[in-house]
Amino acid sequence: MIKPREIERKTMSPAKRATAHNDYFAFYVGRPLSYVLTIPFLYINLSPNMLSLLSMIPLLIAFIVFYVAISKTALIIGWILFFIWNLMDGVDGNVARYKQQYSKLGSVYDAMSGYLAMVFTFFAMGMAATHFNGVLNNWIHFDSEIYIILGALSGVFMIFPRLVMHKAISTLMNPSVVKGVKDKSNFNPVKIFALNLSSVAGGAQVLMLISIILDIMDVYTICYFVFNFLVMVVSLKSILKEK
Repeated sequence: MIKPREIERKTMSPAKRATAHNDYFAFYVGRPLSYVLTIPFLYINLSPNMLSLLSMIPLLIAFIVFYVAISKTALIIGWILFFIWNLMDGVDGNVARYKQQYSKLGSVYDAMSGYLAMVFTFFAMGMAATHFNGVLNNWIHFDSEIYIILGALSGVFMIFPRLVMHKAISTLMNPSVVKGVKDKSNFNPVKIFALNLSSVAGGAQVLMLISIILDIMDVYTICYFVFNFLVMVVSLKSILKEK
């Protein structure tokens, strides 16, 4: 029987550990659980790319659950589906490295899943804030539909710098121009804090659950709208500055 420790040893290189360990929840909680979930998939003849595609299924279901949810229980079920994606997001890479099954499109499939999670996480919370009476409604009477817009824009703010970054790399043919954005191993404390807050597999997912339990989805949506906008501006400044 394959053990989680064996999977960790074969899949977590020193270089990958240096890059991943700053995302605390994803590294210390999500990743160890992903090793356990990886075990049955090592006995099934599914390619890592197929696993990346399968990981999007709980995302799609979670988004639908948030859309139709009329109770806190439904929202928590939706969150559990987002968390299942979190674990599945590590399984494809674990299988690829354990079985040495690499493909040129592997990172593309993995990125597809991650980008979908970024959009759906904040969009879903915007819908939840619209459907449920949050704490801010006692103080500020927003049009409830605004939360859907703010949530959708938060997802856009997450995706847009990545599109610009990849365009910069392909145009300049020099990945080092975005090293300050991509190289998480050298992040300073401020960047580590921002990374943990923005990570949809890390702090953003933890705060998502807390917000659901405390009925403060509106606060979550507004705060992340502002936070993701600021992160986008800083990231774009770093990517586009003259080299």
